[in-house]
Amino acid sequence: MNTKQLIYFLKTAELSSIAAAARELDIAQPSISLQLENLEHELGTSLFDRDYRGVRLTESGQLFRTHAESIMRQVDQAKLDIRQAELEPVGRLVLGMTQPIGNVVSVPLLKRVEQRYPKIELDLFAGLSYNLSAQLLSGEIDLAISSPDGSDMKQLTREALFREKLYLAMGASPQVSTQLPLRERSQITFTEFAQHEVIVTGRQDSLGYVLRQYEQQTGVKVRQKPAFGQLMTTLRYVSDGYGMLLSPSSSFYHLEEAGQIHALEITDPAIERDVYISTVANRPRSSLIRAVIPLIHEVVRQEHRAGHWRGELITDDNASE
Repeated sequence: MNTKQLIYFLKTAELSSIAAAARELDIAQPSISLQLENLEHELGTSLFDRDYRGVRLTESGQLFRTHAESIMRQVDQAKLDIRQAELEPVGRLVLGMTQPIGNVVSVPLLKRVEQRYPKIELDLFAGLSYNLSAQLLSGEIDLAISSPDGSDMKQLTREALFREKLYLAMGASPQVSTQLPLRERSQITFTEFAQHEVIVTGRQDSLGYVLRQYEQQTGVKVRQKPAFGQLMTTLRYVSDGYGMLLSPSSSFYHLEEAGQIHALEITDPAIERDVYISTVANRPRSSLIRAVIPLIHEVVRQEHRAGHWRGELITDDNASE
């Protein structure tokens, strides 16, 4: 397998025609056909279905297209890194974050990148922790900011970033009678917290993983209600007074400042979660990654000082595993 084959494959997939790909690439059609056949032979599967109208990707072809695009993006970035080693970083960087982290980090980070490195195109992606890990390994994203979820991290390099506090967030004007006594309080014990139905992301995700650890530690089982998938929808449900959410302040600080959310600190024990910047261990860090990571640290310090993301700035020396 070589980059020429990948280029021919991707162009053919884009145009759904070997003839059209040959014309655009200014390559003889038989040459492209031969390279595609060699690629299919090496992979041991058909990448295209062929008929008189042209070609279309098979299921295997669709899967391979994702990998081929990732490989070519890395090849292009490697070329840029070599050319720009001593110059200003140039290119596209895909950063994945969980939705609460994206809520507090995205805008100030975009501003910093635009100001410091105007030739970097920062593409932001929000997802659940276990999806981010898989996308890192597949090359769909270049680095991620998330928390451990119990999945295998051996293939990732993690840099400690922040230890966030988790809160019980509820509407400032609750519509549920059991929530009314909590309006005047600023804290709630873990045992009391467990007596309420609380919205928590799925068991595969980091939040569910962390909560299970605290349940095992305390012997207290929490009444959990599934999240709605999108953080915005969940926060609307909570701020309207119908539910309560286990979450870091990064997800709701703007609603808290607007008087729509009331947050209680959980105590005895407090619930905390470590946040890491992750990259793939066997891939060299590009000039883009090396440029953006310090800016991520700057933004986190800024948002921590502003009280938007409450917790503790950490380093690898005091990060828990």
